[in-house]
Amino acid sequence: MQIVNLKKPGKPFELQSCGLCLGNFDGVHRGHRALVEELKRQNAAREQHLYLGALLFAQPPSSILSPITVPQLTTLDEKLKLLGDMGLHFAVLYDFAELKDMSPDDFVKQVLIKQCHCRLAVCGFNYTYGAKGAGNVARLQETFGAAPGCTLSVVDAVTDGPHTVSSSLIRSMLENGHPEDAARLLGRPYSLQGKVTHGRHVGTTMGFPTANLAFPSGSLIPMKGVYLSCVRIARHSYFAISNVGRRPTFENDGQINCETFIFHYNGDLYGREIQVSFLRFLREEKKFNSVAELEAQIKHDIEQANLYIV
Repeated sequence: MQIVNLKKPGKPFELQSCGLCLGNFDGVHRGHRALVEELKRQNAAREQHLYLGALLFAQPPSSILSPITVPQLTTLDEKLKLLGDMGLHFAVLYDFAELKDMSPDDFVKQVLIKQCHCRLAVCGFNYTYGAKGAGNVARLQETFGAAPGCTLSVVDAVTDGPHTVSSSLIRSMLENGHPEDAARLLGRPYSLQGKVTHGRHVGTTMGFPTANLAFPSGSLIPMKGVYLSCVRIARHSYFAISNVGRRPTFENDGQINCETFIFHYNGDLYGREIQVSFLRFLREEKKFNSVAELEAQIKHDIEQANLYIV
């Protein structure tokens, strides 16, 4: 996936006439995937195919608009990888602060048409843009859709039962201990990726060595507790149990992190990159009166986890 900086256009990537998905893409969930698929369908029907990409912000708009930080389902790097895996060629990144006061019509004329050379655009039914979100899909059709050589396609809501698939609904599911429901809307399990760091080594002394990962700043932290998880190490996957929390048995106010005991794995993981996917919530975080109580609970957690492994 190539990154286009409109402030410094040119080699090695010269932005030509293109097709763009428009959105925030937090989570790159099933709704976002529908945008990409529609863009690819529309492009396939054209006589001359276009370069396909996405226009998104380098930082989430909520970091500027909201006094309360909205936790993100994906980092920028994760978004770009997921979009690239779906077949998009490039991404145009913009700082939200530079566009937030631009009028909707100027956004279409100056950014989409003049700078991006966009000729095919796809957005969701509830897409807004421009200063204070004043632009909507009807206005986008009147401006961009009516411009010579430009086509706009609007994708209807993607639903899951009675609910519209959205990043906010997925956040709620994860924060309330329902990773299976979140996975259904995401199209994949919610995951944490990073390099394994050293911890207190308490698990090792009990015979349950854990791989410790920190959550990236601003990322959504699922409900504190123990999960059945799946760990990706290089090209191999292993079932595991993961504890998300502050280790209350040993620390009064520690940083929230993820400690994972990987089934049937004995290698040294310190400093290595792994991915932990949360599959099922097993229990809430607890404080134990002794190491022996904790050890007994871990054994029980492993037994419970194995009941769900097919």
